[in-house]
Amino acid sequence: MSESQQKPSSSTLAIPAEAGERLVLGEISPAEFLGIPREQLYDIAKRGHEMLKTGKLKDALVIFEGLVAASPYDSVFHCNLASTYAHLGRFDESKAEYTRALELNIGNVDALVGRSELFLREENVPAALKDIQTALKYDPKMERDTTKRASVSLALMQKTLDSASKK
Repeated sequence: MSESQQKPSSSTLAIPAEAGERLVLGEISPAEFLGIPREQLYDIAKRGHEMLKTGKLKDALVIFEGLVAASPYDSVFHCNLASTYAHLGRFDESKAEYTRALELNIGNVDALVGRSELFLREENVPAALKDIQTALKYDPKMERDTTKRASVSLALMQKTLDSASKK
C-alpha cells in the first residue's frame, strides 16, 4: 500500500454558490444555470414544432413542457406550449400559457392570435378583437402566418356584423 492517499475521482460538477443563489432568486433560468445555450433550446423547440405539425401531440407536449421548465422566462416556449394544449383540447391551460407568454412579451403576435382564437371559441368577441387589433399593430404588414389568420378572422367578424346590422 502506498503511504500517500489518492483523492477519489468525482464526476460531480462543482457549482458556484452565486449561481445557485441567482437561480433561486429567479435571476437566471435553470437552462442558464446548467449552461445550456439558447440556440440549443431553440433547436429542440424546432423539433417540438415539427412534432406538433405532424400530429405527434404528446411528444410535442413533453418537449414544450420541458422547455418551459428549463427557460421559464421565454415567451416563445410558453406560446408553443399553449398551442400544444389547444391542439389537445386543453383550452384553459392553453389560454393561461398564451397569457403568460404575453406577460413576458406583449409583442408576441403568435400568442395574441392564439389567445384571440380561444376568446372567439368562448364567444368573448371584445377580448378577441382587442388581441387581434394588438397583433395587427405589431405586425401591420402581416408577415407572420398567424397575423394573416387573424386578419381573416377580423374580416369574417366584420362581415357577420354587417349582415346582422342589415337585418
